Order: sequence, then structure tokens, then C-alpha cells
Amino acid sequence: MVLIADSGSTKCDWQVYDKAGSTVIEKRTNGINPIIHSDDDIELVLKELKTDVPYEILKVEFYCAGGKNEESQQRLTRIFHQFFKQAEVRIEDDLGMAVKCTKGVPGVVCILGTGANSCFFDGTNIHKRLPDLGYQIMDLGSGNYFGRELLRSYAYGYMPPDLMGKFENRYKLNDKVILQELYNGENPSSYLASFARFMIENHEHRFFQSMIADGLEKVFDYVLGPYQFEIQRHPLYFIGSIAFHLQDFIKEKVKEHNCDETHFIGKPIAYLSLL
Repeated sequence: MVLIADSGSTKCDWQVYDKAGSTVIEKRTNGINPIIHSDDDIELVLKELKTDVPYEILKVEFYCAGGKNEESQQRLTRIFHQFFKQAEVRIEDDLGMAVKCTKGVPGVVCILGTGANSCFFDGTNIHKRLPDLGYQIMDLGSGNYFGRELLRSYAYGYMPPDLMGKFENRYKLNDKVILQELYNGENPSSYLASFARFMIENHEHRFFQSMIADGLEKVFDYVLGPYQFEIQRHPLYFIGSIAFHLQDFIKEKVKEHNCDETHFIGKPIAYLSLL
């Protein structure tokens, strides 16, 4: 049996395949990000997973943010071997899973989920031209970016009154809770990203339409900026929940940037199981 996982900081989708390549188990757990999660956090997720995977796993393919980091690869491999002792373990970053969605065709790939990432895939190799400096600096246009912008508008008081009331009723926040989650919480990036749902649900409001347009312009300017040459010549793939839910807005930006072919895939692992 082969175990494949596509993990963000918030959630992780798992699938187990038999020798014939058929899916025998699908499961979603909390996410695993080796940059921000402790060994105990990761082991807790794998314990939950193991209860629903009674088979002998001979191969593990785990794709996650931070998966290219050598220290993260060694650490995750060690922890996986505690639960799947006979398995060959392969750890890759989230782009490794995302480029599979191109089906081997060269293209520019942009991940917009809890975090953000981008690359050009030439059909064989991944070419990444931006550093990984964490959610505080990078991740423009991601869930945690929009969550931060929304929370900032609430804190400074420039969120429109009608949205302010709905937001307060929805989350019942106070300064102490916000500070605790941002500076002492287990996953500040996912905490920020949780507010993006409110923006998506109220995307027809002019305030959020402006916020979305501004954020997506930053995506094309900076997240995709290093790949402008390739964007004019190859398909553009948007991967992740934020990209999927904002695809109508992204399509408008795509027209402005003269991109001919664009694809939107919310869950790569589910998409790949259909191929």
C-alpha cells in the first residue's frame, strides 16, 4: 500500500492506494507543517491517521510547506518511520504536489491556500525563484494574508459598520484572545487564515471586493512576478482553497495580464485521484 498526503498548515488530505492504483482510504486531519509544528503535534496527527489505516504501508509520499528543507525532511522521515516502520519515505514541498496537476505539461503554478507559493514547471524540473521566508513576510494573496488584512481593518476601525457588526457576532473576539493566538498560539498562520472565510462569504461587499482586488494584484506583481515570461507562453495553474473560491476575481486579473489558459484546482490530491 502507498500513502500519499497533501498538507497545508491548517489541514492535511491523505489517500491510501493499493497495488492496482485504486484509492482504498481517504482521510482529512489537521495539517502538518514542519516549520511550525512540534514533534508532539505531528505524532498526534499520525496517531489519529494510524487508527484508520490498518494496512502495511510500503511507501509514503508526503507533500507539505517547508518540505524541501533538509532538516525538515530528516525530522519528518524519522517521525514517519515510528508509525510506518517498513515504508520508504519521501518528503517534498507543496509545489511537488501542485506541479502534478499539470500532468507533465510545462506551466506556471501558483498556490494560494493558507500560505502562498509559486514556480515554473518545465515538464521535468521545478524552477522556484522566490525564497521561503515565512508567513510574516511572504504569502501575499493567501488565506493568512487576507485574514491579516481583515483583522487589521477591524482593529483600526475602518471596516464598514455593517460588516463590523457581522464580524463581531461571528467571532466574538477580544484583544487578549487575538494577542494570545498571534504570539503564543500553536499556529498563527492558520489562525489568521481562518478569517478569510468571512471575506469570501461576503465577497459581494464593495469593501471586500477592493481588498480582494488589491491582494490579487500583489499576487500577479510579486508572487508571479518572476515568471512573467513563462506566463505569456504556458498555462497558469492556481492551486488551493483561496484560489478556488476567488477564481472569478482571478479570471478578471488573468485577462489584464494576457494569460490565455488558466486552471483552478482546490484540492490537488482529489484532482489527481480522478486522472
